[in-house]
Amino acid sequence: MSTQDFATIRRLIICTLALHVGTFIYIRCMKRPILLCLLPLLWVLTGCPVSVDYPLGYAGKEKIDDKLIGTWITSDTSAEVISFVFEKADAFSLKVKVLERGSMYAEDVDDFKGWCTSLGDKQFVYFQNAADASAGYYSYCYWFNTEGNLVASDFALLVGGVDAVTSTENYRREVSQSMVMPDWLGTSFTYAKK
Repeated sequence: MSTQDFATIRRLIICTLALHVGTFIYIRCMKRPILLCLLPLLWVLTGCPVSVDYPLGYAGKEKIDDKLIGTWITSDTSAEVISFVFEKADAFSLKVKVLERGSMYAEDVDDFKGWCTSLGDKQFVYFQNAADASAGYYSYCYWFNTEGNLVASDFALLVGGVDAVTSTENYRREVSQSMVMPDWLGTSFTYAKK
């Protein structure tokens, strides 16, 4: 069993527990509708990242965003990653090193390959375990705020879900269609350059 398999099993266990706890809260709180509002919060707090088998972009064909290069840190201790460094591997890829893990960090590795892509007016960065070319990909939407800080957010696939991701083209179509829907962006974290 590979490292990715263990990480996937761990994420599935966390998400399954969240579903059971959510169901329990729902059943116990049916007479108190205000408490039902806590269910979406439960999913946000469990932070179940999902890897997909296909990259969001065309690795090796799209230039990286040089503004990403550097060491980034957040003071938000609920972030999956507290600090990391982006290094330029070449004009089309990044070396990514997690320097400090958050409590919700689910991977067993800290070194990743990274690439950039864009869809419409949105920028994305996606990662893969540097030591395993068969590992899944993790994608995040990112932008820079007015202070020059990096803001990274996970996002939802709201049309066909992960099952619709059967190729890079289908993944891009799924994200493009989801982007026009309200609440497609998930939890975002702000990182300052160190």
